Amino acid sequence: MRRATAAMALLGVLLGLVSGAPAEANPGDTNGGDRATFGVRPTGKNGPDNRPTFAYAATPGGVFNDQVEISNAGTKPLTLKVYASDAFTPRTGGFDLLAAGRKSDDAGTWVSLSRPVVTVPARGRVVLPFTLKVPTGATPGDHSAGIVATLTSVGNDAKGNKVAVDQRVGARIYLRVSGELKPGLTVEGLSATYHPKANPFAAGTTTLTYRVRNTGNVRLGARQKVTVKTFWGSHKTADGVADVPEILPGDAVDMTAEVRGAFPAIWLTSSVSADPVAQKGDEKLPLYTVNRDHGFWAVSWTLLAIVGGIALLVGAWFGVRYLRRRRSKGVAGATA
Repeated sequence: MRRATAAMALLGVLLGLVSGAPAEANPGDTNGGDRATFGVRPTGKNGPDNRPTFAYAATPGGVFNDQVEISNAGTKPLTLKVYASDAFTPRTGGFDLLAAGRKSDDAGTWVSLSRPVVTVPARGRVVLPFTLKVPTGATPGDHSAGIVATLTSVGNDAKGNKVAVDQRVGARIYLRVSGELKPGLTVEGLSATYHPKANPFAAGTTTLTYRVRNTGNVRLGARQKVTVKTFWGSHKTADGVADVPEILPGDAVDMTAEVRGAFPAIWLTSSVSADPVAQKGDEKLPLYTVNRDHGFWAVSWTLLAIVGGIALLVGAWFGVRYLRRRRSKGVAGATA
């Protein structure tokens, strides 16, 4: 479990680099005391070709022959395992690949590497050919995967115990299969919690949580607007809600937003508006904004207690007046 956790954490960091530059791992000292630094990136047969990712467009049944470069910047040879795996969008955002041992069932299974293990010489590189075969029954739209190089080393945990750690680096694969493209987002699980101020007449803060899901078959980003409205129409908007650069089809990202300045008007309505953002080259796709509303209680208990106290005093005053009138009528009737 410790090995898997460490591997997943490191992979999530490293894969964040591969969309814009060659991915590179710098896992620290190995058994020999030298720093192991290795990288993975697309390459041509005769050298790097400056592709940031592997990107293909295909019809079902299409075949691609390509190559990946595994480099070693260290002073000793490295023996690395190399494999392909399905990609997914973590709930925190970004790009990740299935953990070692998790079975792929999509584009990760379409890649056949010429070798599963490579030994990369010191200060050298290995160009590894591979074949990507698109199944004849592949569904239209975007499919994503990655090619991973992994180095297993021995380190110490917080208690000084020796543990095996997999340090992994990946290069992204983006593949679009021809057919009908259906972009779409949805907002799920919207909830809101109101936090009143100590001052009963001051506006409080609302924390909203929700999930933006890609329900279509193409990669999409998301730009969001989050507001809280009173029943009489005033509203406040959240500041600093970050755009989501990419969500893979079927995946979702969890979001949290804070709206400051909403008055505790007993009942408020939170609203999330999500605008799909096309990836480069998809600007002509039909994209539609999605909205989600959620009503919630927004009460300042201190203010409620003050209002309740005033209501009791007013009620008591009217009660006393009523009793006095009854008594006055009773006295007048007895005299007559």
